Amino acid sequence: MKKRLLIALSLCMAMGTGCGKEAVEEEKVLRSVETQTVGKSEIASQFAYTGKAAASRMVSVVPTVPGKVTDFRFDVGDAVTENAVLFTIDTIDLQNNMRSLEASYNVAKLARDNAKTAFENNQILFDEGIISKTEYDQIKYQYDAAEAQLTSIQVQMDTLNKNIADCAVKSPLTGVVATRGVERGGFASNAAPAYTVMDLSVIKVEVGVSEQVLNSIHIGDSVDVLMTAVSELPLEGKVSTVAPAAGQTGMYTVKIELDNADGMIKAGMMAEVSFTAEKAEDTIVLPRNAVLTKDDETYVYVVEDGAAKKVNVELGIEAADTIEIAGGLKDGDAVIVKGQTYVSDGEAVNVLNVSAQTEASAETKTGAAEENKEEKEEEKGE
Repeated sequence: MKKRLLIALSLCMAMGTGCGKEAVEEEKVLRSVETQTVGKSEIASQFAYTGKAAASRMVSVVPTVPGKVTDFRFDVGDAVTENAVLFTIDTIDLQNNMRSLEASYNVAKLARDNAKTAFENNQILFDEGIISKTEYDQIKYQYDAAEAQLTSIQVQMDTLNKNIADCAVKSPLTGVVATRGVERGGFASNAAPAYTVMDLSVIKVEVGVSEQVLNSIHIGDSVDVLMTAVSELPLEGKVSTVAPAAGQTGMYTVKIELDNADGMIKAGMMAEVSFTAEKAEDTIVLPRNAVLTKDDETYVYVVEDGAAKKVNVELGIEAADTIEIAGGLKDGDAVIVKGQTYVSDGEAVNVLNVSAQTEASAETKTGAAEENKEEKEEEKGE
């Protein structure tokens, strides 16, 4: 009897499971993606080259008159103005030569004056026919020779005066002393620079560019110059020179000028110059990896009504990590920027953007609060 009862209960339980409950449907898991709302921005295609900062002008100073250095007044790193005396050379020998020339000049002047007087007196005699032309020519020759001798000595004195003045060697420009090659008591000659002075108020950066980008560079163009030793942000420079011919390396030399009124840029600092090939403003810009290419199609996925939609696009300017969308999208479109390589056209997706997560979280919290409220009301009714 007990055995029959157990069999009956087992059959009832089996029948209750199959007929008394509905089958639980398996919940479908949506693919998660992240989107970016389309808006207008700007983009520029740039290419960069590395160069070094150099002074806009650099002059090697050598004395025109070699000699012993009696004094120098500026050292490396000192600022100098144009015509400031850098160093001086001993002038004792030159001064002695000058005194000798002055004595010779006085003698020559006296001889010239006497010859002049004789010539003028004999000019009258010649005009009256008292002396012959041969005598007259001889007297005139003596006068001309005395005049020439005086002029020669005067020229030597002028040259010597200039040499004496040049013994105070001056800076040819306003700038900074880069090198000093003289010492007090040493000998300065024109075989080696005594000083090097550079103008750092304007800095030049020289770079070599390829022929592919040369024709997009023009004199006067503004360029970004990044010098990390000076600033974390790029400095503004202007193209001053574009070489018309390639150098031995096959590259074309381009020079850029930067204002350096504050003196922060030093010669030799490394610089990265960025040239702009193309630029667009008020245009749609997306991350490069958001754009897909397959079977000669270029497209993106946008999210509409919770599903991914394939949209063919036209590309424009390409930058390092971004690209211009010249056609196919409009403001407000939600373009998939993460997970786009795994979705298909029309597939339902789960958007994981922060804003979407926030809205979903708020909706979840609101729903949970309403369910709790209903449960409490039911408990009170019971």
